[in-house]
Amino acid sequence: MKRVEWVLILTALVVAFSIAIAGDLIEVKNLKAKSGKPYKVAEKSLDVGDVYYIDRQYTIVSMPDELKGGTWIMTANDDKHSKGEDFLTFEVTQPVTVYILHDSRGEEEKGGTPPEWLSKNFKKVEGWKVEVTDAGMGWFNVWKADFPKGEIKIGGNEDAPAAGHGSNYVVVLLPSKGGAPVESHGKLPTTWGKIKTK
Repeated sequence: MKRVEWVLILTALVVAFSIAIAGDLIEVKNLKAKSGKPYKVAEKSLDVGDVYYIDRQYTIVSMPDELKGGTWIMTANDDKHSKGEDFLTFEVTQPVTVYILHDSRGEEEKGGTPPEWLSKNFKKVEGWKVEVTDAGMGWFNVWKADFPKGEIKIGGNEDAPAAGHGSNYVVVLLPSKGGAPVESHGKLPTTWGKIKTK
């Protein structure tokens, strides 16, 4: 086989691989933050070096391999004092695992307290850290919960009894792995747990 043919084949494989990666992004619709700020779904899958806020230039230094390739919502750090049981809402067209990257200063290890919607309805993934260039924070801790397709509601970063945090959360989505996703997350007054399925 001639060199030109090999180049053409390799080029086609690279293009096909790129399309496959782009196709792995989870479809997110009707993304809205109560602050009115233009939260957005990143155009590429999550990786080291990515800027994760729409209004800051902090980047990811290291992260668990399991989160790489995830679809992620760029939030606004200026919303770190946000409140409300449905502060952030969006829809997904497939079952997903939602990962919340939460400021480690707002958790027990650093003398803080996470909001109730996070501590009651998500499970902290022990040993997982997303290290960032924000020297004040150092790293995000990671929490996760499974959701069926449909609308997802997430509370404000400063919802009670939150304390100690200095930055807003970031949301990462990955396809659910095995098992039926949960239909609801308890009977707390936070309505983000009342998921509408299609």
